[in-house]
Amino acid sequence: MIFTILKVIGIILLVVLALILTALLCVLFVSVKYRAVGSFDNTDIRAKAHVSWLFHLFALHIEYAQETDGYIRFAFVKKKLFDNYEALDDDDMDEAAKTETEDKVSENTGDEPKIPADESEHVADEQAEDECTARTHNEYRSVTDENQHIKQQTKPTHKKTYKKPHKKSHKKQFKDKSDKIKNCIYKLKREYSDERNKAAFLHLKKELFIILKRICPRRLKLTMVYSTGSPDTTGISLGILACFPVGYTNRWRITPDFESEKPYAKGSFDIKGHVIVISILAATLRILFDKNCRRLYNRISR
Repeated sequence: MIFTILKVIGIILLVVLALILTALLCVLFVSVKYRAVGSFDNTDIRAKAHVSWLFHLFALHIEYAQETDGYIRFAFVKKKLFDNYEALDDDDMDEAAKTETEDKVSENTGDEPKIPADESEHVADEQAEDECTARTHNEYRSVTDENQHIKQQTKPTHKKTYKKPHKKSHKKQFKDKSDKIKNCIYKLKREYSDERNKAAFLHLKKELFIILKRICPRRLKLTMVYSTGSPDTTGISLGILACFPVGYTNRWRITPDFESEKPYAKGSFDIKGHVIVISILAATLRILFDKNCRRLYNRISR
């Protein structure tokens, strides 16, 4: 009996360990896919972004047109990320517009809403009752004001003063942060000029380039027609764009418009790629366990 119980417990533990190991391997080796598509026409930008993992078991979707909308989904559970106000129906909008128009007309003409003849006596009784209630309320308020005036006269004149806690202004906080950033940049420049830290910077450059290469999209399509409003600056900008090899590898289609006198840009884009967590984690661990990088970190953090 005891061996049977131990056998069942052992099987349960093995199943739990297998599930944990499977989940860990999925996180490390299953790629996270992402894609973004959209179009733009000067300031009118429309875009969609989608991130998925493990055969769309986990998904993140975001859309942007005039408003931002999106959701996050895990298995069959979906949750919205943004709470947008729902638009009114056409009938509700027509009714609201009609009511507003009637109110404006009554304000301009000074006409009061008509009361049916059979309800005039009832309205007169309600008006008399309201006048009586208002008179009673005014009398009660006058008595209350007199009592309050007497309390203020008898109240001691000494007032306690409380010191407000000192808070740094936004300018002071911004100055402190900028000083910290400047100090960090100064330390980096000082350590970079030191011959003993060249190995650490070379290793950092190599690993960061690997991380950037793993994160960058595999496909980056761009189709654009643009003009800067002047033929010379349009040609200069086209020459600058031609210097980037990413345009040749992804076959960008960029058409300059030398005849337009107004600056504009319109087109579409399609970005697609994936990220494998194990490659990013491996590069990060190689940086953390490198003795030259650790020594550089200790010198900067002093």
